[in-house]
Amino acid sequence: MQIFSNRRIALLTTLFSTTLMFTACSSSEPAPTRGDVVLSEFYVPPTELPDVPGVLLRQEALSDDQALLSAAHNIRLLYTSTEGLDGRDINAVSAALYLPEGEVPEGGWPLLVWSHGTVGIGDVCAPSFAGRSERDRTYLNPWLQAGFAIAASDYQGLGTPGTHPYMDSRTMAHNNLDLIRALQSSGFPLSKKTVMAGQSQGASGAIASAGMAADYAPEVNFDGIMVTGIPYFSRKVVMALRKNSDPDAVDASLVLSLYMLALTEQIDPGFKLDDVIRSEAWPVVSKIGEACVFDFIAQTTEAGLSSNRTFSGSTTFKLMAAMKRMQFPKLALKIPVFTGTGTNDKITPLAMQQAFLNDACEAGSKLMINTYDGANHNQGLLQSTEGAMAFAKTVMASEAVENSCPD
Repeated sequence: MQIFSNRRIALLTTLFSTTLMFTACSSSEPAPTRGDVVLSEFYVPPTELPDVPGVLLRQEALSDDQALLSAAHNIRLLYTSTEGLDGRDINAVSAALYLPEGEVPEGGWPLLVWSHGTVGIGDVCAPSFAGRSERDRTYLNPWLQAGFAIAASDYQGLGTPGTHPYMDSRTMAHNNLDLIRALQSSGFPLSKKTVMAGQSQGASGAIASAGMAADYAPEVNFDGIMVTGIPYFSRKVVMALRKNSDPDAVDASLVLSLYMLALTEQIDPGFKLDDVIRSEAWPVVSKIGEACVFDFIAQTTEAGLSSNRTFSGSTTFKLMAAMKRMQFPKLALKIPVFTGTGTNDKITPLAMQQAFLNDACEAGSKLMINTYDGANHNQGLLQSTEGAMAFAKTVMASEAVENSCPD
């Protein structure tokens, strides 16, 4: 998740449980699809899919504008994963794999799985198609230069059929873990040593992956995670920020609310986004699946859309349904965790991230906590690079890392 604000957090909800709820509703009338287009034949799944997750279906080279400059090989992938909303069906998910330059080391390249932040919910926003943002390229290229291969899921519904279930924890966990499965069984020159990094929405994906790995993919070797800009939807956090809400503010986080409501459409058969949007706002909001995140922010901001000018009534309880799906399956993580927080982060505020750190420590997780004075949301990620890389090498060597949590 790359777009957040204190005011919008408060507006979104009042009370919800702290236990992740995975129950998805079914309906004879499917939710409308948002942003579904055929990018190319590569993204169209085979008519019949294998009945197991983590199977590589096809691969092809990325174009130059989709590639990372420090990679010797830039590869687009399609693989099977367990559908995140119902937790049963098998679907196809797209991804990218970047292999470093140089001679493959004995045992293969160590693998960094990159769990990406908010890009939008339309197919055209899939990073394997649209390419990586400048920030992400700045973060990822040094890992390639250090001899890490990088694999990155687009997540369900980005590039492939269906609406992307924005910020749904189980979906991201399935997609990340099944990508590792697919790579480790497909003959790529990769080591079994694997770590995962995630920023913002991607931090949620990485934390959920760590929480689900032992039960969902116990065969996957998974050594640690590095997370920055952590969104955390505990009741305590939301209630603490509620007083700062301004429904008349025109700010970028309106887009977050709309993405969440698109997720609500997928899990609540009685809800349609169209029904809660004012007629004067609909010409802009209707582009939710066509414009990627920064373009969509620009469009809503230029139109002067605040919450009050966008929604025809309260959406609090509909957003609660999405937020329950965005909570973490476990706070007691079994693998080491590197965290990075900028003190000037206005998107996932310092207090929000500290609440996660406190709760995860209390649950028994082992965290190496890093705070970057004056850093904003993006700077927190970039300033973490050196420390995260050192952490990754340490856990891959099966060596102990510093635990910042109190005994």
